[in-house]
Amino acid sequence: MPVETPILHAVAVGSVDDGKSTLIGRLLFETGHLTADEIAHVEEASRKRGRKGMDLALLTDGLRAEREQGITIDVAYRSFDAQGRRVLLGDAPGHEQYTRNMVTAAAGADVAILLVDAKNGLTDQTRRHLAICAMLGVHDVIACVNKIDLVGYDRGRFDEIVAEILAAAAAVDGPRITAIPLSALEGVNITQRSAATAWYDGPTVLEVLHDLDPKVGEHEFRMPVQWVIRHDEGGVDVRGLAGRISSGTVHVGDEVVALPAGRTSRISRIDVLGDERDHASAPLSVSLHLEDDLDVSRGDVIAAAAHPTRVASRMRATIAWLDEVPLTVPARLEARQGNRLVPVIVEGLHERLDLATMTQVPAEVLEANDLGVATLLSAQSLAVEPYETNREMGSLVLVDPGSNRTVAAVMVREVLEG
Repeated sequence: MPVETPILHAVAVGSVDDGKSTLIGRLLFETGHLTADEIAHVEEASRKRGRKGMDLALLTDGLRAEREQGITIDVAYRSFDAQGRRVLLGDAPGHEQYTRNMVTAAAGADVAILLVDAKNGLTDQTRRHLAICAMLGVHDVIACVNKIDLVGYDRGRFDEIVAEILAAAAAVDGPRITAIPLSALEGVNITQRSAATAWYDGPTVLEVLHDLDPKVGEHEFRMPVQWVIRHDEGGVDVRGLAGRISSGTVHVGDEVVALPAGRTSRISRIDVLGDERDHASAPLSVSLHLEDDLDVSRGDVIAAAAHPTRVASRMRATIAWLDEVPLTVPARLEARQGNRLVPVIVEGLHERLDLATMTQVPAEVLEANDLGVATLLSAQSLAVEPYETNREMGSLVLVDPGSNRTVAAVMVREVLEG
């Protein structure tokens, strides 16, 4: 039986008007993933805007506000086939005002397609997106130097921009870079190589997406509890712990620990949509039954007893501050981890990423869209581990308890004592 190739999760990022939506539209058009109705719709919208030919950016810029302003606001997702590899591709907004939407789109992505305008070069927002990809653990970036036709397909300009991208990525201990000269408008080097860039002998965008190996998933078993299910089964009160396995595999008979309480038991039954199984792996949603009636609540974490996650209330973390009101310390907020919401204090703010120099500088405040490093203290202990070890267990969202606004995305760098 052939092994099924896993779906590749990709996100297109970059500054405003660097051509992300056009690239995605071109990919969908050239791989035959547009219906006749979609093509007709884009042609009509293009005519109304006075464009020559089809403006493929209008395919994913679906909101009326986006079409009126000519920018991407929300995150649009489309899937297509890359020569046998299924790709789910998100079009993230480029405008600084919508950085929080970009963070949402990039979280969990296997690869980012970073677009850079060949005429304008890197912007602060380009560098910010690259740093966010590094922070979110996106291991691969396809750096597309777009609009290469506007600089006469100049190899020197391409090499100059690629050197800047590599330096920016190295400054944030960033991902692997695969650089491609392209024109999304003209379809250069997207699905087929072009004679216009005869000096380039690397892969097309489609070839990279086909050949890329997604990151290796985390191996240790973790399952945040979403719901505790109780029902009568032949006169016996049955209690199941329902949730989605975030990493690893669990078998009937395995010893597990409920965190943060720390009590252990063994798996007596695994239920997947009414079907009993002897094992289950991420990312299945399951109902686990334990041999012992432990006190487990929504928001707790079931983990492998031999390799449990840390339980702590203090952590050092990278923060992407998303709110218009600046972050100053100490700040009293709430942290959401999965289904658990706990009060936290941002105790100390240590440094901020200077996008102009791509270096960390001392900071006393974080403005909207700044990336910084801080120490957090939670009112209750959390089952947490570094983000680079386990994305789900190492990520938090900070919420303003007064307004209920999401103000920051947090990636744990180090679990501290306490």
